[in-house]
Amino acid sequence: MNGSSSGVGPQVRSWRLARRLSQEALAARADVSPRHLSFVENGRANPSRELVMALTEALDLPLRDRNTLLTLAGFAPVYRSSALDGEELRHLRRALDYVLAQQEPFGAVVMNGAWEILRVNQGAQRILSCFPPRSADGLVAARNSVLAVLHPDALRPYVVNWHEVASLLVARLHREAAATPSEARARLLAAALAMPEVPSAWRASSPGQPTDPFVTVHLRGPQLEVKLFSMLSTIGTPLDLTAEDLQVETYFPADEASEATLRELGQRAAPGARAG
Repeated sequence: MNGSSSGVGPQVRSWRLARRLSQEALAARADVSPRHLSFVENGRANPSRELVMALTEALDLPLRDRNTLLTLAGFAPVYRSSALDGEELRHLRRALDYVLAQQEPFGAVVMNGAWEILRVNQGAQRILSCFPPRSADGLVAARNSVLAVLHPDALRPYVVNWHEVASLLVARLHREAAATPSEARARLLAAALAMPEVPSAWRASSPGQPTDPFVTVHLRGPQLEVKLFSMLSTIGTPLDLTAEDLQVETYFPADEASEATLRELGQRAAPGARAG
């Protein structure tokens, strides 16, 4: 099976272009001649396992895509995908639980690479319970942090500055899809853009669009009004597909009034708190 029929060459070229590298620059990073890299990309040469690994490292590919290139080249995948609730990731689960607990009384959620919510702390549960979905479809959308903001029956009706928040969120999806292409990211971007009343202008990426260090999300509902900003963390140096995909989003009050509101909300829900 040569490089052309296996698809290794086109995949390497696609990733090289996504990383905005010339053949010479990638060849230098992978310690291979530009001529040989050119032959690999156009299918005239079969890459060795060592070369595939060197290219995936030079391109800084996600582990899942490293496995894909190895498979296309006829080699066995290197990185495994463990169940989050399995024995292999017990230490990671303990660390995630610690992070979630430390964030109390403020919110925190654990998500996978497709922004699907896997775990939440009590602070996030309290906040989200004050902004309930308005339909079954909204409830489904609320399980994804991106679609929750965009769906008209999920969080969207409660976001006062929806246009600002949603536009920056979609711009981020465009950047992620361009920098690290995957079917999951492409599906999520398509689902986001298919939401009702999403402006057609958002269908084009805006890589030069200036962004603030963070955006404040202003939530207002019958039970609660708060202003929040979030921070996103990933797992350092993962060697497992599941671990690499995980991200933790922590929410912080954006002003003193929101901090007081969230602390009071946490105290009312604490065991032993007196009924009002």
